[in-house]
Amino acid sequence: MRVRYRDRLIREGAIAAVGLALSVALFLVAPLALAGPLPLFVSYSLGFFIGLLVPASCGLLIKERSRKGGEIVLAILAPLAAAYLAGSPAVAAVAAGLLAGATATALSFFQNRFDTLADAVRLAAKLLLVALGISVLLLASWDRALLTAGGIAILVALGLLAGWSVRGAGAPEIVVLGPAGSGKTLLFLALYSLFVREFSGRRQEVILGPGAEAMRVEDLLSDLEGGRLPKPTGENDLAFYLLSGKKYGFVPIETGIVDYAGRYTAAINPAHHAAAVARVAAAIGVDEESVRAHIGSFGYLKRLKEDQAGAIGGVMDAVVAACLYHRMEMAGKILFLIDGDQIVNFHARGREELTHLFGYYSRLMDLFGGDRVYGFVVTKTDRITNIKDIEDTSEEAARIEREIYESLLRVSTFHEIHNRALSVPVFFFAASVDAMLEPGEGRDALRQIYPWRVGEVVRFGF
Repeated sequence: MRVRYRDRLIREGAIAAVGLALSVALFLVAPLALAGPLPLFVSYSLGFFIGLLVPASCGLLIKERSRKGGEIVLAILAPLAAAYLAGSPAVAAVAAGLLAGATATALSFFQNRFDTLADAVRLAAKLLLVALGISVLLLASWDRALLTAGGIAILVALGLLAGWSVRGAGAPEIVVLGPAGSGKTLLFLALYSLFVREFSGRRQEVILGPGAEAMRVEDLLSDLEGGRLPKPTGENDLAFYLLSGKKYGFVPIETGIVDYAGRYTAAINPAHHAAAVARVAAAIGVDEESVRAHIGSFGYLKRLKEDQAGAIGGVMDAVVAACLYHRMEMAGKILFLIDGDQIVNFHARGREELTHLFGYYSRLMDLFGGDRVYGFVVTKTDRITNIKDIEDTSEEAARIEREIYESLLRVSTFHEIHNRALSVPVFFFAASVDAMLEPGEGRDALRQIYPWRVGEVVRFGF
């Protein structure tokens, strides 16, 4: 479920209304700056950037994280475009801008890279306002000074608003973060199983460390079929699973998911990352910047395994730590796991553990910033309540999810995350990898993947 969605809509609507009001005010203060007559180079500049911003801003509406920026730019643009087109527009420049904006939007859609589209919209919006500023200044000789000054002030306000509101959707990368025992490996297997079915998915994998053989997807799944749970991921093991498929049957999608020992979750900070990068660079004999720039990529890890297996054997803990941090920096979406057992044991040690965990997750949200979408996933929901006979897309399933969320609001550090949802997109999911288990059954009863509401997590990720 989307956390505080209505509150965010109201807030974003108010900001868009401010942008619309400023844009209308600009037209009222300095109408000739838009309607003309304008110098040829100003008219062509205005036409091109207006044309470009219309489809490009509409493209930002596709992704959750960039939607606010698209709405606000369109609100600013509507009166300006209407005034410009009502005057003496440069039709060829508008057409060229429309073509450029549509092309940029299409490329971003098919490459799933709306962060680059957001950068283009931010730059184009600023250049449009610069062109309008030039137009206002050129009119100063026959426009009253007070109105000209007012026009410039409005342009500055519009520029600040556009620059602040337009945010990228982040790279198409997902990081799953959770402490030891929270179910990272099992959740990945459930995500993988749904991904190959819903998106005609395929995978590539590169696995480093002494436990590499046991971390292959087919071995993990076949062990489950044989009644054997995946062993805890070793501290010197790292698996990178690269998933690719097609959304809607024709749009290529690709993302990487890493699996690692849970202890690394608690060591994500810049100082630890810098030390890990230095150790890896020293071990393989390259400069630190090269490691820092590439350690989180599938190709780089594959080359390390093929060419530097002996050299990295003694620094695998640093490889894991450096890779995980870099993946967090690259990610467009971060999934924080919440162990359902901690909720079951809420009145014992659970509340204490959750208070610490949510405080740490909140700090990570500060560290990696607002240009991401955050999801919180309660694993092992089957341990909290009996979900065996509840359809995972039903209203009853959604009710269970809401009740778990509301129960966690008793934890102050989780309530802080609830407050953050006004400024960054936050989602919450209650899921299980085996809906057939009942409360009280041990994990050793797990034999197959029977996902419950994992599909919601898949749709969040892809």
